[in-house]
Amino acid sequence: MHRRASFPCPIPLAISAVLAAACGQSPASESVPEFETAVAEVRSLVSSVVATGTIEPIRIIDVKSQASGEILELAVELGDFARQGQLLVRINPRDVRNEFEQAEADLEVARARFRIAERRLARSQALHDSSIVTTEELENELLEHANARAGLVRGEANLELALDRLNDVVVRSPIDGTVVERDIEAGQIVTSTREVTGGTLLMRMADLSEVQVRTMVDETDIGSIETNLPAEITVEAYPDRTFRGTVLKVEPQAVVDQSVTMFAVLTRIVNDESLLRPGMNSDVEIVIGRREETLTLDNGGVKTPGEARQLVEALGLDPALLEQRVEVASEEPTDGEERGDEPEGDDVVLEQLRSMSREERRSYVQNLDPGERQRILQLMRTAREHQEQADRANPTRPRPAFVFVEDDAGVLTLKPVTIGLSSWEYTEVLAGLREGDEILQVPLSLVQQRELLQRIRSRSGVPGVQRN
Repeated sequence: MHRRASFPCPIPLAISAVLAAACGQSPASESVPEFETAVAEVRSLVSSVVATGTIEPIRIIDVKSQASGEILELAVELGDFARQGQLLVRINPRDVRNEFEQAEADLEVARARFRIAERRLARSQALHDSSIVTTEELENELLEHANARAGLVRGEANLELALDRLNDVVVRSPIDGTVVERDIEAGQIVTSTREVTGGTLLMRMADLSEVQVRTMVDETDIGSIETNLPAEITVEAYPDRTFRGTVLKVEPQAVVDQSVTMFAVLTRIVNDESLLRPGMNSDVEIVIGRREETLTLDNGGVKTPGEARQLVEALGLDPALLEQRVEVASEEPTDGEERGDEPEGDDVVLEQLRSMSREERRSYVQNLDPGERQRILQLMRTAREHQEQADRANPTRPRPAFVFVEDDAGVLTLKPVTIGLSSWEYTEVLAGLREGDEILQVPLSLVQQRELLQRIRSRSGVPGVQRN
């Protein structure tokens, strides 16, 4: 629906005349522009950040062997699921079995030597008590007995180590997981992890009961993303199905790509049906906020204070309209409200500046001495940056905005509103409008049209336009 709007000054008429002349139309037929209308309606609203990423496992393990030799058996194929402790690979045990048998034989010799040493020590002790054996001979037997005991301990340790190595020829699954990569075949010779090279990688296994999506999010949106936020994930393999997940974490290190600063966001997904596989491309929609049955307005009709200021100048409306405000109770008290304190110092100055009109503020700043003027301007810039950061970090925070409406006389005017959550299409209206209220969607292109008019005026004359 389009509606013509009347204006309180001829500036927009001149703009229309210039545009009409450029299109070969008469100024009279296009003297008043037409704007689309929008109606405030109650609907459900979801605000989200959308990004693309790749499915990847959260837990992935490299499987290697602690034994060297020829692979005799491969019990799993690529993509197979294996339970913890299940056989994966069997390696030829010939060398380690020989070592085990040799260790057993060495242990038997050590046990026999220890038994003989014990008996000889006992005899030497008895003979020494009868003064038949000298003290030096007894000490030699004590040393031999200690050596035999050490040999026995060494033999037992060597046998235990040989048994471990014999068991190492059987490689079992360390987790309940899926084989996502396998680099070996039966008959291949592999090296153990004890080698300098670190051993041959047999396969990689991943627990795919839970997976994650790594997405890159622009820094302008990262302030509103935090852990445990819900997310909806879709993949090309299942276009008609939506998977649910939650934000696992936001990585601290930024990545700069073609002068764009982005942060990696990891979203965790429960993958009970094993439908999601590593490497799948996915679209992730992180839900920042959700409203059920709230008053909303088309985004094209909502103007930020900065946009409204530009349009007011382009349309020749009264700048005092920009000083209007409509308030709504905030869910988050300020620091002063939390403490019950009155604002002090710079806070008082900022409150005074906010209460002034634009002209009053300009006059106030111009009358300050240079040092104080610089301080106040910096104070205003800092306050504005903090406000922008707070808005990004909390997109549901109430904030001021404007809409264009027609008054009772059919003249275009500005109306203040307070807005909250926004989606790609709609914005929540917290105060200033009621259901069914109609507004005009005044395009920002009028600002560029005004700049075009100013450039034309600075050049040679155009019919209907006077040089400044």
